[in-house]
Amino acid sequence: MTVRAHLTRRIVFSFITFFFIITLVFFLARLTGDPLAELENDPRMTPEVIASIKALFGLDKPPHMQYLDFLKNMFLYGKFGYSVTYKRAVEDVILEKLPYTLALLIPSITLSNYLAYRIGVEIAWRRTSKVSSALIVLSIFMSSVPYFWLAILFLYGFSVALGITPIFGAVSPGMSFSWTLEWFIDYLWHYALPFTVLTLRSALSYMLYVRNSTIDILGEDYVFAAIARGFSNNYVKYKYVARNALLPIVTVLGLRYAFIIDGAILTETVFSYPGTGRLVYEAIISRDYWLLQGAMVILAASVIIVNFIIDLIYMYLDPRVRRG
Repeated sequence: MTVRAHLTRRIVFSFITFFFIITLVFFLARLTGDPLAELENDPRMTPEVIASIKALFGLDKPPHMQYLDFLKNMFLYGKFGYSVTYKRAVEDVILEKLPYTLALLIPSITLSNYLAYRIGVEIAWRRTSKVSSALIVLSIFMSSVPYFWLAILFLYGFSVALGITPIFGAVSPGMSFSWTLEWFIDYLWHYALPFTVLTLRSALSYMLYVRNSTIDILGEDYVFAAIARGFSNNYVKYKYVARNALLPIVTVLGLRYAFIIDGAILTETVFSYPGTGRLVYEAIISRDYWLLQGAMVILAASVIIVNFIIDLIYMYLDPRVRRG
């Protein structure tokens, strides 16, 4: 199969996957309940008023007509609807929360991927050392501990007990966004703890996966041949082992970027961080169809796009893919 045929096949498959996901999300969202159910329990709301509100949101139409309206508004106008929780257009709410999530997750994922890769290769190379054994135990522990428990533990220790970091939010109450040093310092003060928890746990969790992949590479004949030719340990480690160990883990580490839009739901919920992850949580709790659909559509698109980019990177790293 040629490179062009492979890319064409991936693009077609990506579009099919996208339509399947947004269709599934649309109908599953409606299983959460009626977002306007609370209005029916309000004695001030007459049946006529409730019916008019449902008509305004298109809830008076059958599901398949609502789905067609959803597709039309999304593809023709770039609109996801109106959030009943925030009383604003869904796209405006997402664009307001998205910068906070990107600022938290892009640096955290990048740093944790780098640390997991470098440390994982190193402890695989020195797999008989005591430091390697200690890091493996720590990695297994971090992978086994529920993430929300770890986040609460850090929050209690550094925010409640020691009072070093804030308990909640991205900035102090009453402080609005501005390009000032005061705002930036306050933001970093709130940013430090969720960033540390995310980076530390992710690096230690994925480190074990990198180690196992690297150990598989260490058993290959070309590694023994390179050592027999007299190359230095560092040269063999980075040119033969580390580079080839990157192939099986590039998909796993790369796909972490795909879920940036969804945010770290548990992290943002525990730390009350105003990102898109907490937005998804609020949409589910409040049965906000339109907000949940908008967030999930953007998440699906980001996963598919990042997956396609990873395919391109894999083709670059592995000549066998390019040759079909």
